[in-house]
Amino acid sequence: MKDILVINPGSTGTKVAVYGDSRILYEKTLEHDLSELHAHPSPRDQADFRKTSLLNWLTEMTYPRERFRAIAARGGVIGELETGAYLVDMALMEASLHSSTPHASNLAAVIAYDLSVLWGIPAYIYDAVCGMGKPDPMYTLSGLQEIPRPFVTHVLNSRAVAYHHAAIQGKNPMEQNVIVVHMGGGITTNLIHQGKILDFVGDDEGTFSPERSGRVPCRGLVRLAYTGRYQQKELQTLLKGRGGLVDYLGTNDFRLVEQMAYEQQNTLALQVIQAMALQIAKDIGAMSTVVSGQIHAILLTGGLAYSQRLCSLVQERVSFLAEVHRYPGSLETEALAMGVLRVLRGDELAHQYHSSQSNR
Repeated sequence: MKDILVINPGSTGTKVAVYGDSRILYEKTLEHDLSELHAHPSPRDQADFRKTSLLNWLTEMTYPRERFRAIAARGGVIGELETGAYLVDMALMEASLHSSTPHASNLAAVIAYDLSVLWGIPAYIYDAVCGMGKPDPMYTLSGLQEIPRPFVTHVLNSRAVAYHHAAIQGKNPMEQNVIVVHMGGGITTNLIHQGKILDFVGDDEGTFSPERSGRVPCRGLVRLAYTGRYQQKELQTLLKGRGGLVDYLGTNDFRLVEQMAYEQQNTLALQVIQAMALQIAKDIGAMSTVVSGQIHAILLTGGLAYSQRLCSLVQERVSFLAEVHRYPGSLETEALAMGVLRVLRGDELAHQYHSSQSNR
């Protein structure tokens, strides 16, 4: 069996890995400075910039590209998709490139398509950000008919962590209600019921995060939009990219924020950490009501879950609902590789993307 290349762009870096069958061979996060990202503002520029970084990494390893059998890419925000795999063809690539929703994951399919054409191998996305099927209208009503709730969240890692936790506990994931909080550049709080995401608090309607503003007072946002200080794209970037910790403290690195708060005694940094923990706890509480409090576990994951202080602040407020477990980092890389491996083995069929599913 030849190898699988995994591509998973995030807000501040691109995770890449090589899997041989079901075993990881190489893994690296290609870090991108904010100045580099801001210098490549368009989706195509971003994709090309990150693809070059990936190819440079493979060159440094002297990895023989002919060993790749397939590419596993993170799926972005391109419409109402089902969970599982989709073949990356031109239609899916174009939908990802021209998505109306700014999200780093949109870039994965663009990079994967370019490489699949270059190398002559298939590429797939798996458990896309928008991969939750057609939701019940009860979960999409926002209060304004012209602005329905977008069903977009961290599907891939949230489901992977839920299944991983169930395996450790010896439980059937289809019989569990778990709340998974994915804490990365953006933070989402996901209620997983019978193995699928039933409802969630998205990164634009919940807590602020390292780079995103989260929920902000809507009347204040409308006033800001009409001050003339921002064009639409600039305001979108302020909300997603330059909000949260970046706006308050000038950095998206939570480790630096903790140093400010606890070593340098920076009062604002401490307040920001405490406020973020409070808002995460409020989002968990909100999701518990969807299943009338019948929660079996609360799982904290993503890069911020490495912070014992942050997780303890959250746990103090929500442990009355269910046991809290930490799974720092991400299982996304493994989930992508194993999903595509199942497709290659014939254990799972890949979906075909249709333009009628587009969110444009």
